[in-house]
Amino acid sequence: MTCVLVIDGDLTARAAITALLETEGFEVAVADDGEAGRRVAEASGFDAVIIDIAAPRVDGLDTIKALREQAPTVPIIAIAPVRFRNCLGPDRDFLAAATDLGAAIGLYKPFAPRDLITAVVTCIGERTRTQR
Repeated sequence: MTCVLVIDGDLTARAAITALLETEGFEVAVADDGEAGRRVAEASGFDAVIIDIAAPRVDGLDTIKALREQAPTVPIIAIAPVRFRNCLGPDRDFLAAATDLGAAIGLYKPFAPRDLITAVVTCIGERTRTQR
């Protein structure tokens, strides 16, 4: 079975993403922040990782860097709020930064459930999903 690691600090979002992926036949592991996500990723192999750039405690971009070093071939899907407000300067495009660091796809919240499934299937390939 294809396994996806979901790293998101928002319990409601994490539960919704998990339910969606499980409904589509994926096995799911979860972590509530980047540090926990890296530990889970070290302990088990994953076919894809979904990470919220705004995950607490450890910067999501730093987590992507660490995951790229740890598992360079595992596709990463970065998700982020539409905007991060910074009153001291211009808004930063975190999804562009995430893809620059190696994320395969970036999605802004809120996204349609089908868009997330399409992103996962695109990253791992339909053939991989059905062979496991």
